[in-house]
Amino acid sequence: MPSESKNSDPFQTLKWSDLQAWAGEKATAKGMKYQDEDRVKKIKQTSKGSLIARVQGTKTYFTEVSLENGELSSTCTCPVGHDCKHGVATVLEYLELAEQGEEVPVASEGDPLIIMARQGIALKVEETRDSYQVFRKELREYLKQMEKEELIDLLMNLSERDSLLSRHLWDMLNLASGDTEETVGDIYSELEELWEEARSYDYRDYDSPTPDFSDLRNRLEKLLEAGYADDVADLGMKILEGYEEIAPYDEEGNIGMEIGECMEVVIKALLQSGNPAHERMLRVLDFELKDEYGIFDEEAFWNSDFPVEEWNHFSEVLKDRLETSDSGKTLSDFNWDREQLVKRLALALEKARNYEEAISLCEEEVEAGEDWSYVRLIKVLLAAEQKEKAEEWIYRKIKETRKSSPETAYELFRTLLEIKEKEENWLFVAALNAEEFFRYLSLQFYIDLRESAKKAGVWEEVRKAVHEYLENGNLPADSAIPGEESSNLLGGLPKTGLIDRDSFKKIDVPAFELLIDIAIEEENPDEVARWYNKLKIRRKKGEDRYFTRRDKIAHTVQEKYPEIAVDIWKTIAEELISRTKVDAYESASIYLRMVRNTMETGGQKVEWESYLSEIREKNKLKRKLLEILDVLEKERIIEG
Repeated sequence: MPSESKNSDPFQTLKWSDLQAWAGEKATAKGMKYQDEDRVKKIKQTSKGSLIARVQGTKTYFTEVSLENGELSSTCTCPVGHDCKHGVATVLEYLELAEQGEEVPVASEGDPLIIMARQGIALKVEETRDSYQVFRKELREYLKQMEKEELIDLLMNLSERDSLLSRHLWDMLNLASGDTEETVGDIYSELEELWEEARSYDYRDYDSPTPDFSDLRNRLEKLLEAGYADDVADLGMKILEGYEEIAPYDEEGNIGMEIGECMEVVIKALLQSGNPAHERMLRVLDFELKDEYGIFDEEAFWNSDFPVEEWNHFSEVLKDRLETSDSGKTLSDFNWDREQLVKRLALALEKARNYEEAISLCEEEVEAGEDWSYVRLIKVLLAAEQKEKAEEWIYRKIKETRKSSPETAYELFRTLLEIKEKEENWLFVAALNAEEFFRYLSLQFYIDLRESAKKAGVWEEVRKAVHEYLENGNLPADSAIPGEESSNLLGGLPKTGLIDRDSFKKIDVPAFELLIDIAIEEENPDEVARWYNKLKIRRKKGEDRYFTRRDKIAHTVQEKYPEIAVDIWKTIAEELISRTKVDAYESASIYLRMVRNTMETGGQKVEWESYLSEIREKNKLKRKLLEILDVLEKERIIEG
């Protein structure tokens, strides 16, 4: 970053690399586009030298950019919240005006532009800057000094400029008067408008904005804070009903995620409602039966600590419902609604401590072939402190469901693992993890095995066996120590009774990708380079292997093997350029910059310039790419 001078404007000494190091290549490229499209509608300076601007994105956003001690930083009312394309556009607009000799006005204290830029900063607590906290303190002191009429005038003026603030104040007025009808009706109207937006949303179109449900969520929060939990719950059901129409077109789940955040408020409402707990339980069950797409995360509710008598009351109601639904049906003649009722009845009986009845119900469902009931049965047995019987069921059902229902088998396996971890039986835990690793080869299973084997004090032996398999395909030989309960997988680990060598994953050796993943995770650049180079040789012989780890490889070996990193980044950049899309060009520039920095650090500036000339010559008809490459070559934003 540039150094500041008392006699110069620090913004005017900025380099393109400063912007890219601050906001990133993509945000810089998009900020350039925003500034070029005249999206910076208003810009001022503060008395302390920061820049304040109103920028037109998918909505109107307000941003503030500071340059202190050579470090750029910004806050914004956009969803990103800081160091974003709106901040970049603001800096570029300021520099263009400065280059043209135009004055940028200084905002006075209390200027609406300053207040709007600072009132909605979307920073996480851990990311909040000291300067923002100072501003909050100063603003509070400043507002305290204002007369009541001045504060009223300020709020009125701001509400005219900001529809969101105006709506917030209108809701406050209605709720304070106890009149919820208009506010709730207005929220229903807003919900209909959002559904209209959602119907025209196309996730494949980069410029198609996802409907923004954040204002709806905020209004639900305010309604709940005012004590209208039941109204919030009613709105929650309407949200789920509306999503049923939209869901088939929401292929990426973007709208579902937005709605899921609104449903979090609905869960809070159901937890805070003054209705008896068993009635709220029935309401949540209704939500579950309506939610076919999994956007209503009800576990926070079911995990809450309700009185035993309420669970008991809930279970009695469910028994009545089941008796009605079972008329003329056999246990195996289930529909989805009945299955959900049985699941919740099993939970309710367990929470009501009616263990005998809960166990009996789950065993009936097990015999009827319901996979979900195995896991619930185990949980009830463990709650009833019947661990030995629980383990018997685990072993029996893992073996029965491994092929027919691997998801159930894995969940039961994890339950057994948790039991052994609580017992701190690390040798047994390591044995279980070893068997799962050889069955489902993955980095995470390797890490789990490593951690448990280290606790058991046998990691070195286990590691050798793992790498022998990954590198040469040799499984550990069966152990045959007379009279000992040794493992038939790894000699130092106990038998688990679950081993099935036929289910071990068949691999082509060496298992390059997993070996590279392991070396990256263990921060071993020598091993990363060794396996990457061998993989390249294999691929040159005609093996077309889909390989997605190149960037991680490059960063791991960059310092010790810069030539490998440069080779990888060049390949990625050229692949992106070949896609002939502006977004791909922007991404390619990220990798080209890393190539440039690494080559210049290694004394290869001439080679870098030659390579960049080749890229330009090969793609001389791609105007947008050439513009991005121009920025890559420039140093100062304002020349001279």
